[in-house]
Amino acid sequence: MSATPPADPGGQGDEPGRIMSGEMAEQPAMLRRILEQGAPRIREVAAEIAARKPRFVLLTARGTSDNAALYAKYLLEIRLGLPCGLASMSTTTAYGARPDLRDVLVVTVSQSGGSPDLVASTRAAREAGAVTLAVTNNPDSALAAVSEYHIDILAGPEKALPATKTYTASLLSLYLFVEGLGGTDGTAAAAGLPDLAGAVLGRRAEVRALASRYRFAERMV
Repeated sequence: MSATPPADPGGQGDEPGRIMSGEMAEQPAMLRRILEQGAPRIREVAAEIAARKPRFVLLTARGTSDNAALYAKYLLEIRLGLPCGLASMSTTTAYGARPDLRDVLVVTVSQSGGSPDLVASTRAAREAGAVTLAVTNNPDSALAAVSEYHIDILAGPEKALPATKTYTASLLSLYLFVEGLGGTDGTAAAAGLPDLAGAVLGRRAEVRALASRYRFAERMV
């Protein structure tokens, strides 16, 4: 008697992209988990950092996480009026620069929390006096260990190479952190996100039709 095959949340069977699609389908539940389980810890971290009154924020990340860091930069500058910059890791890891980072908040965003250059630059920032915050999907990572504060984005394991759920989890976690840094609880404003994500994922047939139509396009406006 054969075992019942596992459910395929992405609805693709053995089609290419099955793992990625399945992880995308986890996003509504993941967003709800962050709002219900992760938000209290995020508010706690934000309140502790706000009490230290950072005068500047440096954001450090690579790849997809760099896009999440850029989103946080806009939030920090627009919502809080805090000047921000995107750090160049090589200045510390390759050239040995040690700027004075007292009263500076360094936020490092990394899905794995294991990139050696991110770990090294964050360690150097903390030694230079910075308040350091790691935003990762792995609370046991080296990056979380060297940082003073850590936020777990609670996305669960991500096996597909392209980042999907870890990216959206980073966005929501960073939004809640920035709101908390300003003394606001952002959960109410974000409460509709899980249902909105579910509605978008429910339009799979429409998306597949559009993708098929434009799959060979070389330019798009």
